[in-house]
Amino acid sequence: MGRGVFVRRASKFLLIVAAVCAGSGRPAGAAERAAPPRSSPPYTVTVSFELTSPFVPDGRSSIAELAFRVVFAPVVFEFDPAADPLLGRCQIETGKVKGVFSKFVLNDVQKGEDRRTAAFLTPRPADFLAGLGIESEPTEDDESAATSRIPPAEIRLSLWTDFGAGEIKWGSTLGTGVLENLKTVIEAPFRDLMAGRAHTIAHPYEGKYPEDKATWKIEFTPGTKKNK
Repeated sequence: MGRGVFVRRASKFLLIVAAVCAGSGRPAGAAERAAPPRSSPPYTVTVSFELTSPFVPDGRSSIAELAFRVVFAPVVFEFDPAADPLLGRCQIETGKVKGVFSKFVLNDVQKGEDRRTAAFLTPRPADFLAGLGIESEPTEDDESAATSRIPPAEIRLSLWTDFGAGEIKWGSTLGTGVLENLKTVIEAPFRDLMAGRAHTIAHPYEGKYPEDKATWKIEFTPGTKKNK
């Protein structure tokens, strides 16, 4: 075999190998860029709220004790590394939700020397709805945070109640009160939740009056259970 023929065949072989290597690299990169969203194991998220407020004889129509419990199940957290960071890469599916009151006690109402016992003016609902959503993701200007394929360590979750279209009212001849919907924002360990770890958050609530004492407790439990 002549030297010229050998060189030509060797060159052709090298070109074929280079083309195969270049071609095999593209699908791998495309597959990496199009990686599907990651999902956490399902959770049961239980929210407990407790408020106490003493009787104050200044004419206010206030709540003495309020407690309720909300259960979301199944709750699944998602992270899409390929999504636009401006549109949000962290998502949450909350499943079914049910909230129930365990305490709803009213304070008396007093103006001057006149003190009256307050009563409910509308029916109290047997249960109610609530919402759980992502308030915001990390807002660092560091570009690496926006392009990272690792879920953020923390996110901010918002939690709110929906007591229905009809107001829950109470009062007396000295005044009336209305139960307004409640909302709070908490920081949650998103990376731990994606990994299926249990977590509990106790978060203070600032009430309408300085004397109000209230706490949110949010429990993230891997696995699901039926709402009670």
